Amino acid sequence: MKTNLKINTLLVGLGRIASSLELDPLRLKPCTHAGVLFSAWGCKHFSLHGIYDIDPEKITQFQKQWKLGSADLALTSEDFLGLTRNRGKDQFKKYDFAIVATTSITHFEIACHLIRSGLKFILIEKPVSLNSHDAKKLANLALKNNVKIWINHERRYHPRYQYVKELISTGAFGKIESVRANVFTSAKNPGLAFSKYGGGPLLHDGTHAIDLLFWILGPLTLRAAHVVRQTQKAIEDRATAWLVNKEQTEVFLDVAGGRDYFQFEIDIFTTKARFTLSNDGFQFFASSPSPLYKGFRSLKVMEEKKLPGREKSNPFLGIYQEILKNVKGKSDYQEGTLKDNIDILECIESIYQFRRKK
Repeated sequence: MKTNLKINTLLVGLGRIASSLELDPLRLKPCTHAGVLFSAWGCKHFSLHGIYDIDPEKITQFQKQWKLGSADLALTSEDFLGLTRNRGKDQFKKYDFAIVATTSITHFEIACHLIRSGLKFILIEKPVSLNSHDAKKLANLALKNNVKIWINHERRYHPRYQYVKELISTGAFGKIESVRANVFTSAKNPGLAFSKYGGGPLLHDGTHAIDLLFWILGPLTLRAAHVVRQTQKAIEDRATAWLVNKEQTEVFLDVAGGRDYFQFEIDIFTTKARFTLSNDGFQFFASSPSPLYKGFRSLKVMEEKKLPGREKSNPFLGIYQEILKNVKGKSDYQEGTLKDNIDILECIESIYQFRRKK
């Protein structure tokens, strides 16, 4: 357990979410794992002690981006793959915490590798694995070795989403009746969404929406689904689903590629209000007398002055603050657990496997 010292950190995978997205001039910073570690706050609490990527060019780019100079922090493949040998365990006792920011197909194998090497605190990019079977195996291995694992569904740590969740939970705006969730990506620039290494749009990007739905509404049960593929073995072009929670709140999910834009939106309808939570911004509407029809009520835009501003809404800092408290022994709390992520994967699998009754 660390108390006053910095958290010695190993970063595995040096691509977009690990580092290079920090170069995007429009994004709120920090927006990557390295961005957090090298931020003013991160430098006070974390110390990057090792980096690894299977691609030597990415190691070079990372060192150049963060002005690290020499290759002192870089592990060779032999170093990394030898972690589970006795000499490897001794070598890697210097790491308190590891980040897995590699392609989705490698998350499970690398996380297991790190656990067997003695790491006790691990942050994994979403999804934790490509299927719930592997996620359960990882959970059992983590439990056996007393390891804590976080999955980077960062919107749980976003101050604006947290604020809306708390606002709705007060009951002041009535009961949630239905939710519409859309995640649309571009086929022109899909990242890993159309790659066998990242899964389809539902697994790669839709996982964020399903995570938020579970977080706000609790476990969801599938009623119906439809998946569109060019061929039986192809990555899906589109997945739609109808789900409900135990309170019978209706949820309609639409995840697809092939758009000329990226859109992430959760539209929550209560008995008295509407909350639109989007990557384009948040809008709130409350029931009020209609200006068009006598005796009717309609939804009117309401200003929520207590909604955290954009500059204070950084989810990356939130998840790292939680990890810091756990590593320091100041808290055992986790906003999102491996069990949550197993439930999410099982939900995604149920959508993929759904067959209409004839």
